[in-house]
Amino acid sequence: MANKQAVLGSGARFTGKISNAKSIEINGYVEADLTTEKVTIGSTGKFLGKVDSELVVIAGEYEGKMQADSVWLTETSRISGEVHYKSLQMDRGAALNCRVVHNWNEADEVKVEDSNENEEVEVDNTEEK
Repeated sequence: MANKQAVLGSGARFTGKISNAKSIEINGYVEADLTTEKVTIGSTGKFLGKVDSELVVIAGEYEGKMQADSVWLTETSRISGEVHYKSLQMDRGAALNCRVVHNWNEADEVKVEDSNENEEVEVDNTEEK
């Protein structure tokens, strides 16, 4: 494939490891480990396994451990397992039954700690008579 896009149609079943696909659309059943730039799990799709991707869009079912920059869960999505993300969008109706972890980078965490240490707190010690 010239553009490295893969599509697994509704009713199809796949078990194994998927690599070297820039983008993949899953409308069938997949049990695999997947590394790609973009993965879309359609409303008829079911994915079991590990996903490492920049963008994940889910309308179907996902069970496993996901590492993604951006995750979009549509109203028909059903998620279980563990989701690590930088950006998460969830439509009303999306179902999560999983561990959800925001992956901020350590530089941001250090900035927050430094700003908390430098905060001055003013206390009013005057008494009302």
